[in-house]
Amino acid sequence: MTTDVSIRDFSFHIDEPEPVGGTNSAPTPMEFIAGALNGCITVVVETVAAELDIHLDGIETASHAHMDVRGFRGTADVSPHYTDYALSIEIRTDATAEQRGELVRQSEKRCPAINLVRDAGVPLTIDWRYEPSTNGAS
Repeated sequence: MTTDVSIRDFSFHIDEPEPVGGTNSAPTPMEFIAGALNGCITVVVETVAAELDIHLDGIETASHAHMDVRGFRGTADVSPHYTDYALSIEIRTDATAEQRGELVRQSEKRCPAINLVRDAGVPLTIDWRYEPSTNGAS
């Protein structure tokens, strides 16, 4: 159940929890996908914010998704991937409402991982939340 993966100059380990035959020594493949989506939207938000001259004081993301494991197990004719996906993005900035709207629009349009999940037909909800910048810069 464990896999060592090498990509470019990097390597990482994938595993499954003990109840399904793994050793629980690393995230599952689908947990890596969720982590990749969080990382991808963070990079896109930072890129778009820089293009729009928006100062960001911080970004935090969290994902929550469900799967019907019967698809993986082959015990039901259901998709083996996520059945739903909720992403929350909290940004600390003093950007105006107009700037925040443009940041959201462009970031969702340009994020490859978000669009991959959407194109797979997974119901995706994204909760964008804003907190004031802690240093007062904008």
